[in-house]
Amino acid sequence: MIQPVRSRLNIQPTNNQQLSFKQTDSTVVQAAAQMSDSGKKDLLNYLEAKDKKDRNAQLISGVAGLALLGGTIFFMPKIINKSKNTFKKFNQEKDFLALANDNKIPTLDSCRSINDKLRNFLQTQVELSNATAEEIRQTGNPSGQNMLMLYGPPGTGKSYFAKIFAKTLKADYQEVKYSDLNKRYIGEHLEHMKDFFETIIKTAKANPEKKYVVTFNEIDSLVLPIEKISQGGTGHNAFKVEERSVFLNYLDDIQKQAQNVTIIGTTNVDPRNKGLDGAAMSRFKTKIQIPFPDRVCLSEALKAHINNMPDGAEFIKANEDKLNLLVQSMEKRHFSYRDLDNVVDDSKRRYLQDYMKNKDSKYKFEYLEKAIKDLDISDGEMAGK
Repeated sequence: MIQPVRSRLNIQPTNNQQLSFKQTDSTVVQAAAQMSDSGKKDLLNYLEAKDKKDRNAQLISGVAGLALLGGTIFFMPKIINKSKNTFKKFNQEKDFLALANDNKIPTLDSCRSINDKLRNFLQTQVELSNATAEEIRQTGNPSGQNMLMLYGPPGTGKSYFAKIFAKTLKADYQEVKYSDLNKRYIGEHLEHMKDFFETIIKTAKANPEKKYVVTFNEIDSLVLPIEKISQGGTGHNAFKVEERSVFLNYLDDIQKQAQNVTIIGTTNVDPRNKGLDGAAMSRFKTKIQIPFPDRVCLSEALKAHINNMPDGAEFIKANEDKLNLLVQSMEKRHFSYRDLDNVVDDSKRRYLQDYMKNKDSKYKFEYLEKAIKDLDISDGEMAGK
């Protein structure tokens, strides 16, 4: 009979843990008593093999546990090297983008679906960014407003307007989500953040004649108020506080060392309701609310969508009055630009269904009407507007 490995290693079983087939359930023993000799032999071989397999699995588990407890130093260099290699690849893939040839992004001059307050502010920023060193010196060296916060409901075009600003500024652009910076291990995550910011600063300082715009989407992930951070566990608290500190310090470094970089934060959280960290908000000198688009903005955006379609210009001209009434209903329901995109896409799918049956089909106004009717709830209605 094979001696259980546990007895040789003097490992004690936990409660309700079976040591070997000797402790097999009584119903199995009773059934075995009624078997033939060959049947008993087969059962015995099966139970021995199963017991050996279970014991090997537990032994491997124990060794793995010891490796995790005692071998941390051995494994850590591999983790660190893997992190560094991953970051190098990240830098290559997440480089700044030039938007000059992106026809989907207008400039402030050509975009009609933007409210006047935001347009005027961004246009002023573009003008000031072209000031010469002598002009700046003669006016008392005013510091640049290169920290901008855009806040408002989801789908209102915050990230889109950041791209419009970057294209008008003729700046290279990069958009960052929290998940781009996040890593599995705390130390790895913070080092990743530091390397990311150091790369931005190094790039900007190496090209002082160029302009850069970096947008942090849903920046509230990085700048939670201290009182909200304290609601987590102890380990979570320490990590989020250090993460916040790293982020704020690098905002200061960019302000001082790389004034040709504009940082734009976007968030659905209203900073007036103390939903964002006060220290972070003090660094963003300009905070602009991006509301749901009004009738004029919705109309211009809708026409831009349709105009890109075959015979789109003719459709707009033939349905001008109907489109105006349609836009009024959109405004009343507090449509976001995302809602508008969804409605237009839905109308195009309806058009495609008809076109597949009849190639002579034309885009019809009823496609838009049905698409709006089928949109059960808009972003504004969800927000209680």
